[in-house]
Parts: sequence; C-alpha cells; structure tokens
Amino acid sequence: MTSKSPSILSKRSDCTNCTSASSLLALTDAALTALQSLRGGQRVTDENPEGKYAALKKYGRDLTDAARRGKLDPVIGRDAEIRRVVQVLLRRTKNNPVLIGEPGVGKTAIAEGLARRIVAGDVPEGLKNKRIVSLDLGAMLAGAKYRGEFEERFKAFLKEVTDADGGIVLFIDELHALVGAGGAEGAVDASNMIKPALARGELRCVGATTLDEYRKYIEKDAALARRFQTVLVDEPTVEDTVAILRGLKERYEVHHGVRIRDGALVAAAKLSHRYISGRFLSDKAIDLVDEAASRLRMSIDSMPEEVDELERRVLQLGIEREGLKREKDDASKQRLAALEKELAELNEQKSALKGRWEREKALIGEIRAATEERDALKTAEEQA
Repeated sequence: MTSKSPSILSKRSDCTNCTSASSLLALTDAALTALQSLRGGQRVTDENPEGKYAALKKYGRDLTDAARRGKLDPVIGRDAEIRRVVQVLLRRTKNNPVLIGEPGVGKTAIAEGLARRIVAGDVPEGLKNKRIVSLDLGAMLAGAKYRGEFEERFKAFLKEVTDADGGIVLFIDELHALVGAGGAEGAVDASNMIKPALARGELRCVGATTLDEYRKYIEKDAALARRFQTVLVDEPTVEDTVAILRGLKERYEVHHGVRIRDGALVAAAKLSHRYISGRFLSDKAIDLVDEAASRLRMSIDSMPEEVDELERRVLQLGIEREGLKREKDDASKQRLAALEKELAELNEQKSALKGRWEREKALIGEIRAATEERDALKTAEEQA
C-alpha cells in the first residue's frame, strides 16, 4: 500500500500563505494604530474628518507651554489685574473674565502673565497645572469653504477643551470677533455656539477686547454679556511704562545686539506719551525703543557713513586719474602725482576705518552670542 504525502511545493505554498497572512495582519494593525492616533478614537461622520481631529493643536496656541520654553516676554506690573482674573476664574459660576481696555495697554500681556504664573506655580490650587490655550480664530476660518465647515471645526475645538475636564482655560483675544464669525445666512455664529458651554460651566474662558467693541458687539447680546465678568485694564502711567521697558530691555538687547541705556528707556516713555497721540502706553513706548534699536542695528550692520564717503571719493579720484594718464603736458603730470598721493592717503584711511568697523562688528556678534547662550541656560535652569 502506498500513501499520498504532501509535496514539497505544497508545503512551500502553505508557508508562503502563512507569511503573507501574518504580514497583512501586521500591516492592518499598524494602519489601525495610525488611524487611532490620528483620529483619537472619534468616529468618521463626514467626508473630511481630518479637519476636526487634533483641533486644539491646529487652532490653538498653548501659552503655558510657550512660557515654559521661555518664549513669552516678562510681564512687569499688572498684578492687580492678574489677581482679579484669577479671582474670577476661581468662581463657581460666571467664571469668565473679559479684559477691557484700549489697544496697546497690555490685555494680551495679562493672559501671558497668568500663563507664566501657572508655570511658576504662583497660583491658587484651583489653577495649578492648568493650561491656557489661545484660540486662533483666523486659522479656524481659513479654508472653510463649505457651509457648516467652520461650525464643525469650532465644535470639535470646544469638545476638546470641555473633554479636558477643566484642565484648559481658553483665551480669546479680540473676543468681539466671535460675534458673527462663521454666521452665514441661516447659520449659527461662534458666539451662539459658545454660550451653552459657558452657561453649563463646562468652559472657562478669558476674553480680551476694547471698550468700544465690547459695547458695540458684546453688550448688544445680553445672554453673552452676562456670562462674562468685566476686568478694566487702564493705560499704565509713564512711571509704570518705564518699569515695563526695564523688564523688556534685555530681550530687545539680545534681539538687536545693541546696548540700551536706562536714560533711553525713560526718554522713550516720556517722549512717546508727550508727542505720539492716538496710541496708548506701553505699546507706543515699546515700539519707539524697538524702532531706535532697529535703526542702530542697521547702522552697525551696514557700512559706516565715513567709510562710504571715502570709498566714493576714492572712486571719483580713480576716474580722474585714468583721464590724466592720457595727458602729456606738465600740468597734468603734476596733478597726477598729487592725485596718486591723495589716493594713497585715502586708501590708508579707508582700510583703517574699515578694519576697525569689522572688528567692532565681530565683537558685537560675540557679545550677542554670549548673551543668547546665557539666556538659554537661564531658561533651562528655570525649567529644571
């Protein structure tokens, strides 16, 4: 009797099928893992689901993370306003402060100051380890071509904020922009979408707007206005502005690579207050210091005026010398000899001045690099 045994080819075929099946399973698992990380466990309910995933990361900026990495400027003063914001945030209901003040008085800086305090742990227990996320309404509106697309993005963003169970405090700069945002005919604008979350206490929000825009847009909607507690931000005095400039001085020195004297800061605060009308402290004083430092930096990087004038004079005399070389009379020869002597002296002066300028420029670059390294080490020490 003979029994049939499986052939070598059939065994190979079975092994190949097993290998391909296991590879397919591995690829499927990898694809599912990738989709899970991308979608965060959310179901697909429309044709463009990726627009709603990771909405917090796409349409928000984490101010606490920026403060932790040393990306925010120091906030000098404004202690009373920051304390008032903290007090409102700790309320059980209507815990949504709105900062009201003229453009440039430092409303956004107060939110950044709160973020820095949270990172430093200088806040009550109710705000420790919280995150302040700034809403980028422009990024959310950008590319929203179809009806309802903005609403879906905004709903996804709010869902991620509310899912954090109070771990996120939302900061909305230009709060009045929510009124009417995305509100086409028959659609609901962003302010009406945020009202239910504010009413239920699921969302803590810090807003910022000017007094005129608050009256024009927010006060007209009584249901929205009653959810917020106003915190007035007055224009700082000249003395307060000088203190703010002193706190920011080091950042501008590092950026521009120049040294800013204290007298320049005092003059910037006083002169901007006296002569620049239509704008407010401390913004106009900071702009003045930035403009002056930028101009000085440009003069350092570009060729000095004395060297530039010498080069033009050398070029002019060089053209004259080439013309005199073709002349044969004695007067031209005498003028040529005098010209050669003058050119030699000018070239010597130019070389000396240019060498001095390049040495000073290199030294300034070294000082700037050392200052940047010191700041980086200081930030790393604060984070440790």
